[in-house]
Amino acid sequence: MADSKTLHCNLITPDRQVFECDATSISLPAHDGSVGFLTNRAPLLCKLGVGELTVESPGSTHRYFLDGGFAQMLNNDLTILTEHAEESAGISAASADADLANAAAMTASDPASRAGKDAALARARARKRIASSRR
Repeated sequence: MADSKTLHCNLITPDRQVFECDATSISLPAHDGSVGFLTNRAPLLCKLGVGELTVESPGSTHRYFLDGGFAQMLNNDLTILTEHAEESAGISAASADADLANAAAMTASDPASRAGKDAALARARARKRIASSRR
């Protein structure tokens, strides 16, 4: 349980609980921009976008790539539900470049395929940004 200077963070995918810790600050990608969390933040429910989750805990920093989902903040407890979470350290520049090339090569002949291509490009660009930021 979080003490008075921290908030509790729980990252969950349909397969498993990915990560859990007490944190001093958290930043995550909402669908309309980045959202930050500190202790005693007002309750919030938001739709997630694609990007990097950063969790600052006493003595360490944890980073994960998120691909959509939802986050709920209530009583210093942040629960993040996402379809896909991946440790940022595990994203290589080569795989990010390959994902971007594959997404760019997708055909988009109708609105549904265009939406799929746009989503794949957004994921690939976010992974590339994450891989590039570690250099």
